[in-house]
Amino acid sequence: MATDGLSLYATVCELQTLVDARIDKVQQPDKDLLLLHLHGGSCGRVKLLLNIHNENGRIQRTEQSFENPDVAPAFCMLLRKHLIGCRVAAIEQPGMDRVAVLHLYGKNELMDAVRLRLVIELMGKHGNLFLLDETGKILDCMRHFGPGEDALRICLPNCTYVDPPKQERLHPFAVSEQQLSSLAQNRAPKLWMGDALLGISRLCAQQICSDETPPDRIASECYHVLNELKEQRFVPSVLLGRGVLPFVPKNAVSIPFPTMCEAQDAFYRMRDEQAILTKRRTSLRSVIDHAQKRAQKKLEAFVLQTTNEESTERDRIYGELLIANLGSLQGTPSAAVVMDYYADPPALVSVPLDPKYSVQQNAQRYFKRYRKAKAARAYAASQIEALTEESTYLEGLMLSLEQCTTGEELDELKSELVGEGYLKPDGQRRIKPQQKRSRPLVYRAPDGTVIRVGKNNLQNEQLLRSEPPDVIWLHAKDRAASHVYLESTDPSPETLRLAAEIAALHSKSSGSSQVPVDYTLHRHVKKPSGARPGYVNYFHQHTIYVTPDAKTLNGFLADRTEDV
Repeated sequence: MATDGLSLYATVCELQTLVDARIDKVQQPDKDLLLLHLHGGSCGRVKLLLNIHNENGRIQRTEQSFENPDVAPAFCMLLRKHLIGCRVAAIEQPGMDRVAVLHLYGKNELMDAVRLRLVIELMGKHGNLFLLDETGKILDCMRHFGPGEDALRICLPNCTYVDPPKQERLHPFAVSEQQLSSLAQNRAPKLWMGDALLGISRLCAQQICSDETPPDRIASECYHVLNELKEQRFVPSVLLGRGVLPFVPKNAVSIPFPTMCEAQDAFYRMRDEQAILTKRRTSLRSVIDHAQKRAQKKLEAFVLQTTNEESTERDRIYGELLIANLGSLQGTPSAAVVMDYYADPPALVSVPLDPKYSVQQNAQRYFKRYRKAKAARAYAASQIEALTEESTYLEGLMLSLEQCTTGEELDELKSELVGEGYLKPDGQRRIKPQQKRSRPLVYRAPDGTVIRVGKNNLQNEQLLRSEPPDVIWLHAKDRAASHVYLESTDPSPETLRLAAEIAALHSKSSGSSQVPVDYTLHRHVKKPSGARPGYVNYFHQHTIYVTPDAKTLNGFLADRTEDV
């Protein structure tokens, strides 16, 4: 859930310790995420997180660490120019809206005193982060919206900042118990609270009052909770899988935390990681999907090119017939009637002509078209095998992408796409020698035998180089799949079948039954010189048919921290 007005109010109250703190560092790990490193004031050294994600938007202190891109975004560079060295003058929440403002003061490059405002709007898909000068002009913002776009305001540099549209609702801390009683009459709390009171989300409204609360006590209970929040007596709580509230909910089990920021850290840590991974995965998926469609389109065109032999031969025959019958041509300027001596028995045939050219020139045009089509067909035949191989390779990359669960695996896949020319290298995360690499997936059979699975081509290559020659190598037959290594020279039939099921599970046919899986000794698996990553030839294989069951096989996964 995105932060609502009440939760933001509690967070802003906690962040008052940042007043007079100095900004030392600015980072932007993701397009929706900003980190400010501050020290001083009464807060010591802290990291302030500002996130405008549609669902995970919030502002908070955090202990999380994020991986930063090799090249900082332009917005981050501008913030570094203006914010580093500035101090926090105040933090406020105008009204009870989902807007927080950091008032900053510092000096520019000419050592003149400047005052800036950093405005974060947590409004779902309309969320944004603005840097404003003291006159209210937008220096820049995270999301740009111009005239005619789906936005209520123009959000572009050098434009004047306009406050979000005001909502015609009552301030929750300015209503009396009698007003609440009047609003609550004959209406469910989750309806009237969100509609009538500013800053209260549907989730918050559902949790303020218990379902068992008598109707005549609902207003009183609501007033009590709002009064506690008004006096800043917060009891931050996390509703598992649902959100963070500044009070103890009445209708759900929750986990209390000392502060809102700690509660938000606990709730959003995994969601932030997943949101960043999802964005990166989506970006890589579009690249692979585009390459797949392009390869498939070219393959279909080349296959069609190889099937037009009959029309190509007809052009050659027409040319020869025109040359052979130059002295006895009959017909009109647009067609010539000649004897077709290729037919059995010979018969008259009408050969189309272009009136702009002579008969001999028409014949030469037929010969030219024939030579061109013949060369194109030969070229198409030579490309079909390479395109088929490329299509299979891209299917494997798509499978690897679906199996990626960590940033390191996505980095490796992106590096491979750059190496194969599907992505430009500018700004891409290069894998450095000292950088942590991903590890193959590890299963452990009931008899203790280790089974390793390469989740991407880099892992497949590593296993190909490192595994002993007498272990068993498995791969789903004739389809995109991971390389699987059964680290045993003489496995039991049950262990071999388990390894085959794992190989089928990590293939394009993971949801099918009776999947054929080839297996052979690792010594019989060879990588051809110059082949694409992950491509191998294998010999002396046997085939086993299995039906994978993901739920059962996941029970054999080894702990990632286990040294196997």
